[in-house]
Amino acid sequence: MNHTLSILWACFDTTDPLFSASELASWPAADRNWLLESGVLKETTAAAAIACPSCQDGHVEEVLELPDSNPRRFFIPCPEAVRIEVDLEHLRQWTVDLDTVASRIAAALSLTGSVKPVSPGRLWRLGTSRMGPTSREMLLLRTPDAADGASIAAHIGQTGRPIVLFAGGEPPASIWPGRTPACIALSRVLSHDGSTLQVNALLLHELVSRADDLQSQMHAIPIDPRGKKLIVRRQLKAELSSHLADSNLLAAYRQHGSMREAARALTTERGTPITKDMIQRAVARAGGAKAVMNAEDSESVVRTVASQRRDRGAKVIKTRN
Repeated sequence: MNHTLSILWACFDTTDPLFSASELASWPAADRNWLLESGVLKETTAAAAIACPSCQDGHVEEVLELPDSNPRRFFIPCPEAVRIEVDLEHLRQWTVDLDTVASRIAAALSLTGSVKPVSPGRLWRLGTSRMGPTSREMLLLRTPDAADGASIAAHIGQTGRPIVLFAGGEPPASIWPGRTPACIALSRVLSHDGSTLQVNALLLHELVSRADDLQSQMHAIPIDPRGKKLIVRRQLKAELSSHLADSNLLAAYRQHGSMREAARALTTERGTPITKDMIQRAVARAGGAKAVMNAEDSESVVRTVASQRRDRGAKVIKTRN
């Protein structure tokens, strides 16, 4: 079910995510049903322009309504056929219900407290979670790299060591007025089991701990800019090593189709013990066995969705029930 979250994260930070009826029809039925039934996708105004269904060049034309038609009838002009009638069902569109996404994430994380929008459509307080001896506030930040990113980030505050979750690009360091909070990518800690969102709590705590350690090193004593760069480079190197190790473990799992066989093959190849549990943890971090096996298909969905979001026209028409 990794397709579901790939679709969601790919478009979450776009200004006006829209999905047509034909797009929804092309997705796996289980993914489509969960996105609709959970309320993550909600229907919006009908398309005002569509590609001609009769011509191979796919020219896009404005949708026009036949005057005084009952029931309502729609068509588009076509240079070949003059006029092509369009079924209203084909004009339906859906968008992402951002508040529902925030609520679903908070529920998956089992947070304490209610979800509260701080800046509508941009920042949500999701609740608090126990992290070691203290409670930490978790927030969801959308489009952090926008021109007003710093003003939105200012609402987060500098107390309580907040944890900021994001879906797309990582928030740039320049938006934070002081100490950078722990910023965690949703794609690394959330997965989907076919009916609900699941969280990898161990990995979440590990990532937060890493981010906290990095900030502690940078703020414990005065460090010149060069020293800070060295600290960041060491952290990035550690992250890269982790990713490379995971990629090798996952590649072996895909090749052998068994965690035990993958561990045995890697142990023989490298001359160092690789356990089945190491393979299992890497698979869990990647979203589960099905997500690992379907990784190439999932990446294809991401590219398809992301490539279409900003190319959409802004025109819409309103339909009467």
